[in-house]
Amino acid sequence: MSNFKAFMKENVAEAELVDLTLSRFAEPIKLRPVPSEEADLINERCFKNVAGKRGRQERVFDPVAYNRRMNVAAIVHPDLNNTELQQSYGVKGAEALYGKMFLVGETSLISEKVQEISGLDETLEDQVDEVKN
Repeated sequence: MSNFKAFMKENVAEAELVDLTLSRFAEPIKLRPVPSEEADLINERCFKNVAGKRGRQERVFDPVAYNRRMNVAAIVHPDLNNTELQQSYGVKGAEALYGKMFLVGETSLISEKVQEISGLDETLEDQVDEVKN
């Protein structure tokens, strides 16, 4: 029988920051895993109401906004909320800075790393293959 005390907050290891090197920048960015509770809030903010059939409102999920917001939430360094950094790119807000600061390939690398460190790196196909073996 296992000991539930192993799951008590004081007995759980802190999640560590992870460095991600992007060739255009002199130093790596630092990422943190996104906790489930925060991901749920981000998820909820990524639904919007649009006119559907017969004028009814339908809730539609925006996966692009979700990925962007997850990545912004995970970036610890540089601080995307830093006003001086935002001014240097001519934008206001962390999401706008993220869009202006990183190239599409870099955002893809960031997404992959955020998913990996947040425990989302394994696809359903990977899990099925693991069960088969």
